[in-house]
Amino acid sequence: MLRLLALSVLLCESFGNKDIEPGAAAIPQILPAYNYSSIWLPKEHIPYFLHNNKEIARVCEQDSKCPFKEQLAALQSCWGYEEDCKSDHRFSYPVCTHVDFGWARTMEAAQHVYWTQADFGYVMDRLNELKTLCNPVRPGDSSLTCSSFTRYCRATNLYMDLRNPRRNDERLSA
Repeated sequence: MLRLLALSVLLCESFGNKDIEPGAAAIPQILPAYNYSSIWLPKEHIPYFLHNNKEIARVCEQDSKCPFKEQLAALQSCWGYEEDCKSDHRFSYPVCTHVDFGWARTMEAAQHVYWTQADFGYVMDRLNELKTLCNPVRPGDSSLTCSSFTRYCRATNLYMDLRNPRRNDERLSA
């Protein structure tokens, strides 16, 4: 950050600010503490992003150039899969207008079933069942984390040689 400030002062002096009187000190433009243009989200999603990125929210609070000052007021907003998310601060909760007694007995049960099977409740269940299958020993080593039945996996530095896959009909037999 200090290097950027020094660079901006040098550029102002070397390219010559014609508007500044000779002998007057050039006032450098203060750069924002975070590159907020890298956040490509709709404005209404920013509070949810800041809730999950508390370090960026803290920097934004202290930065006078932060464009998300008004969204900081809604920092308790959450998607619904986070552990510290209260149900009244969730992004949304399903609204059912009809109950099909084949899968739920009450309107509340239908809403809960939808939330846990097709909404952020599903994401929360998958995150809770994650198991680490391969731990890195050193920085840069491979890691593998999967949910049950490998519905979702997250890997780093994993190499899979698929040039000559072994063909096997076992998985296709009934």
